[in-house]
Amino acid sequence: MEKKHTNWQFCLTLLLGFFAQGRTALISPSSQQIFKLQNKVILAELGRDSSAKETSYKFETDLKINSVWSQDEDQLLEVFISGSRVDASGKARSITQIPDRPFYISLVKGQPEKVIAHTSKDQSLLNLERGIASLLQLRLTDSQEEELDVSGLCRVSYNVKSSTKVEKIKRDCSLWDLRVNSHPEEALGLTHQAQEQVSYDLSSDGSLLKAEAVENHRLSLAAKPDVGSSVKSTLTLQHISIGSEEVKQLGVDSLEEAIQSLLEWYRVFELESDVDGLISEIKEQTLEEQLKASLNDLQSEDVGKSSLALAYVKLIPLARVSRQEQFEELLKDHSKLLPLLVDLFGAVQTFEAHNATFGFLYNQEETTNEHLELLEKYLQSLAVATHPDRKIVEHLFGLLELESTKKQFKLRETIIQTLATLTRQSRFGADDSLLKQVRTYLLQGLASKEPTLYIRGLQNLQDPVTIESLLEQAQSGEEPNLSVAALQALKAFPPGIFNSSHRQQFESIFYQRKRRFDSSARTLALDIILSLRPNQEQLGYLLDYLASTDRQFEIKTYVLQKLRMLAEKCPRFRALFVTELAKRSQVNNYNVLGQKGLTTVLTRQISLAPAFNESLLSTQEVYQGILKRGSVEFLLHAGRSQASSFKLGIYTAGLGSLVGDGDSGDGNDRIPADDQMDGEETVTAGMEISVQGAQLRPLIFFSGQTELMGHVWGGSASDSTPAYQATTLAQDNEHYIILASGATLHWQVLGARSVDLNGKVGFSLWNRNAQTEIQQNTGSAVLGHVAVGFTYAKLVQDFSLTHEPKLSLNADLDFYSGIKLCMQLQRPEQLLKQTNIRSVFLQSVGRPYAKHVRSSLSHKTTGCTFSLNQKNNEMCNTIFSE
Repeated sequence: MEKKHTNWQFCLTLLLGFFAQGRTALISPSSQQIFKLQNKVILAELGRDSSAKETSYKFETDLKINSVWSQDEDQLLEVFISGSRVDASGKARSITQIPDRPFYISLVKGQPEKVIAHTSKDQSLLNLERGIASLLQLRLTDSQEEELDVSGLCRVSYNVKSSTKVEKIKRDCSLWDLRVNSHPEEALGLTHQAQEQVSYDLSSDGSLLKAEAVENHRLSLAAKPDVGSSVKSTLTLQHISIGSEEVKQLGVDSLEEAIQSLLEWYRVFELESDVDGLISEIKEQTLEEQLKASLNDLQSEDVGKSSLALAYVKLIPLARVSRQEQFEELLKDHSKLLPLLVDLFGAVQTFEAHNATFGFLYNQEETTNEHLELLEKYLQSLAVATHPDRKIVEHLFGLLELESTKKQFKLRETIIQTLATLTRQSRFGADDSLLKQVRTYLLQGLASKEPTLYIRGLQNLQDPVTIESLLEQAQSGEEPNLSVAALQALKAFPPGIFNSSHRQQFESIFYQRKRRFDSSARTLALDIILSLRPNQEQLGYLLDYLASTDRQFEIKTYVLQKLRMLAEKCPRFRALFVTELAKRSQVNNYNVLGQKGLTTVLTRQISLAPAFNESLLSTQEVYQGILKRGSVEFLLHAGRSQASSFKLGIYTAGLGSLVGDGDSGDGNDRIPADDQMDGEETVTAGMEISVQGAQLRPLIFFSGQTELMGHVWGGSASDSTPAYQATTLAQDNEHYIILASGATLHWQVLGARSVDLNGKVGFSLWNRNAQTEIQQNTGSAVLGHVAVGFTYAKLVQDFSLTHEPKLSLNADLDFYSGIKLCMQLQRPEQLLKQTNIRSVFLQSVGRPYAKHVRSSLSHKTTGCTFSLNQKNNEMCNTIFSE
């Protein structure tokens, strides 16, 4: 039985192989064939009930295909389009503007190769003709190929089901992913899933009876997969009859000559389509008009609200097509809106917006302080840009050579940080001259009197070539703050670019194998070691360190909390951690694992689906009972990837002398600090802010005890003070997709975050206590636009997402008798709103038609107070009970 089955398979293979080699053309030579072409396109929003009424259009036309020249397997087909009509929601319209002249398809060895058409002025019609030609691309053997058709170069697999039925699957077509802009952070990007299946029905002699291409495109936000669009397009070519007209043949000897005979009135085009720019044309509205329509949501008191973020996002597409003169007029006419306008112009990223901003605000030495602050604000917004004009980067680099800029220290530092970030975001090649110039400038700055400024620049640049220089700074014994800054810069680099030699140097810093290091330098080195995914042996060393004689209990607390946090997130690491801990009885006991320090490392989920998947990472490094270095970072997650939305860091030095000897009641008093350096530390405190990975110029609260005491006695820190107020670009993506019918799909997603960060500090030397309050209000908006269609029909979906995540951090420090620190982290209730409008348009027809379907939904997340750790809970109870 098995032998018979094998013989049958062999015979069928031979038969199909013979059929493929000597196959009849899909369109018989010298014949006339009548077909009906139909294309139905359906646009649906993701996450909605499938029973919801669909938004779609259907295009139909009659095709008369004449074989006007043939020789062996080469052929020239003449195609007439007639009786075209389009339908939507039961409203049918005739199309009369398609010319009655034919177009031609050349086939070489039975495969379509070129389209010969009259003109490319109507891009939509030319793409349709390419789509018709591509339907004739068929192979009669089971195979996997690369084919070029209307959708570009595609991976194709054929499945010959019988001598009359063939199935083709298309994947990864190059014109399915035409990116104008795309965000480098996956979590702020888009997800596109696509596939096309083409089914062929043939007659017994191999002529084409039916070809049907069904393709599906699922377009969604990476960070919220249930928001987006699904597009389904079905293109059907159905044979109706054999034509009755005699087909006149071209009397030439070759296909090349046949094509040449047409070129007086025709041009030759590739099968690969071009984008139809009409699909993405912006309505006739100016930036000035949209700005005036949005004035109510663009006031200074709206910073931190989603209404401002939404209005901001709506302005960006118009601003990107505006001229320099228009930007200049807006700056002159709207002086009260200057803080918002400079934020907006930074997001635009065009040289016209850049020139207008600097031309209006910068006058070298004569620039006012107000204008300098606005310039800084513009540069900070520009630093978040993902596709800046190269001329902007060149202009910023040139500014650093001006004498006036060298004297304006704050502006100069902001230019350096922005320049470094834009150079990275531009993704220049390794041999790019501008990249080399910026890199050399920053490396030379390491030998200047202010090396930390240039180290921060290298942090934003993240160039692998600079790793060795940063490691040298990290291990130099000159100043502790240089080591900390260098390691903080290295921590920003992608872990994948470090090698085993780099790992050994990070371990040498953490374990202090050559000399002692500042505690912050050691914890940063540990962060990098853990990001490199330690193996069994390396994890064992870290666990053994917990039982070592090192008396830095705050660092040991940091190590233990970091390991536990990673074990919670990663099952594989958790299994390794538990196994290695069980092997070490000298570590796995309360004396070692009991919490002795005040340092806190934790991650907490802020929101989950159906809202965005966002978490908070908080690190509070304590020394002598005082917060030495702390950070709160907001992370947006998408699958396994994550992106930093906003990071707030606080650093202090020398404050231990004001609160006593650091007795925290844990037996740690009078133990000499392992990282204590020679000489007294200057009393300082400041704030570091990072927006979407771009490090900004740090803000210094005070430097020196005199300045601090001025704040204490004057009470100037006790009032709520804005630390950061800005609206910046988040999502910035624009793609095109060419469908099998030649229709163009335009997909754009823009997002913005408006942040209002303020804080206040109360400090009493008499009562020996201090209070800190930090409040962050954020308004977030995402605007999506999908349009698909051709000259006579278009489907559009516009969606928006808005929410206002807020967070407050209160810290109470009591150092009257010992040191007690209580931190409270709270998130109030938040509401996520989603609106959606789907529209269908019949256009360029006798009676235009439009229909709109609106929907909305919302999701409420209840407020909460986050539990930090048991020791913090105990201290809060102690402080508030007193």
